[in-house]
Amino acid sequence: MSKSIEKLLSSKVKNSKLYLDSLTHRSASNQNNELLEFFGDAILGFIIAEFLYNEFPNDDEGSLSRKRSYLVKKETLSKIALNYNLGSNIILGEGEKKSGGSRRDSIISDALEALIAVVYIKDGYEGSRKFIYKIFENYLKTLPKDDDLKDSKTKLQELLQAKNCDLPEYVTIEINQKNEKSFKTLCQIHNYNISTEGLGSSKRKSQQKAAETALEKLSIMDKDK
Repeated sequence: MSKSIEKLLSSKVKNSKLYLDSLTHRSASNQNNELLEFFGDAILGFIIAEFLYNEFPNDDEGSLSRKRSYLVKKETLSKIALNYNLGSNIILGEGEKKSGGSRRDSIISDALEALIAVVYIKDGYEGSRKFIYKIFENYLKTLPKDDDLKDSKTKLQELLQAKNCDLPEYVTIEINQKNEKSFKTLCQIHNYNISTEGLGSSKRKSQQKAAETALEKLSIMDKDK
């Protein structure tokens, strides 16, 4: 059952015009949450970085960066927003309403970042820190192991380096079909004569998919030896 995020907000936040702005998508008004989302993204990144710096003093920069990326990525934010049913409070234009904007990951995660900015503006650093710690509580307690946080491109690169092989080559092209943009990446590993393809809504996602498939092929080849 979804929780209500309003129970975590002070009266200063809930009674402010900024709170309304944080929940207003650009499809509904020129007075929307875009600037607040920009500010909230920076606040969230800082507070999460501070938490990780204090919690994992023996980690190197790469390890801390992977943990931070996992915590502040859109997928994590949208899951938190869904958990608190934030989408039902977002003000959308008619077109976005009809297309299910209240459940779209990008819209609800942006609104959550905008709300974080409002909490910071109204309740200060300590108030925003407590708010972020509360809504991220389960994620902060159950951070995956460092190796599990490495993306497929990183894992593939490290594996090939360990085998003294050349690094993979990636060639990405943009595809436009029916006004929808996507990307296709070819990943080539010459030492193993491996060539894989990856499709994705962004260049990064298509490269990660191609690298993931290449890793699977390498694993099969190693088992067959």
